[in-house]
Amino acid sequence: MFAHSRIAKNALAMSEKFGSSDKKTELCVNYYMGAGHLDSYQSGANQLRKGFASGLSSGNASTAFYCASHGIHFSTISAEQDLPSLLKEIDYYLHLLDVYKSEMAKKFILCYRETVSTLIDRGEATGIEAKLSYADATDPGIGNKLLEVFYFHQVFRNYWLGYTERCHHYGKNSLTISRPGHFFIFVIKFYHGKKFLPLNFY
Repeated sequence: MFAHSRIAKNALAMSEKFGSSDKKTELCVNYYMGAGHLDSYQSGANQLRKGFASGLSSGNASTAFYCASHGIHFSTISAEQDLPSLLKEIDYYLHLLDVYKSEMAKKFILCYRETVSTLIDRGEATGIEAKLSYADATDPGIGNKLLEVFYFHQVFRNYWLGYTERCHHYGKNSLTISRPGHFFIFVIKFYHGKKFLPLNFY
């Protein structure tokens, strides 16, 4: 995976240098879904926004929204921008999804929106009715990917709200389905606390 990611990183740098913007979306996804998580999240968020814009302009909307959701993730985790600005960016993506009709992308982005809204004011003034529910996340037709994201956000929100037991509960749930080495594991290890994690996850 890391060898492929190095190739993707070099290709991404070449696209920046020589202006092959039509390939940038796929390059961003290939790199930032792999070893790109070891780079600066702030830089990654910025690159993924460019990948999103490139994807829309070249007619590759489905991959563009992969870039959007990963960019939101990087920005949220790293505090790359202030939360009200990030919320506006998320609402912009949701507005576009009314046109592009990607239900899966919408579910992912709604999960991030609820997290950002919760961190701003617990959703009191910034919340919206649409949310990613546990029932949505456990739909047997979509595998564990959405459930992974759901649990991750429960860990993240509850940590920052000060709900330690809930944070630990969702952290343990997440570790039962997340793949060892997946980037969620490393962030959850930080919030959940090392002493609670089984050794085989190191």
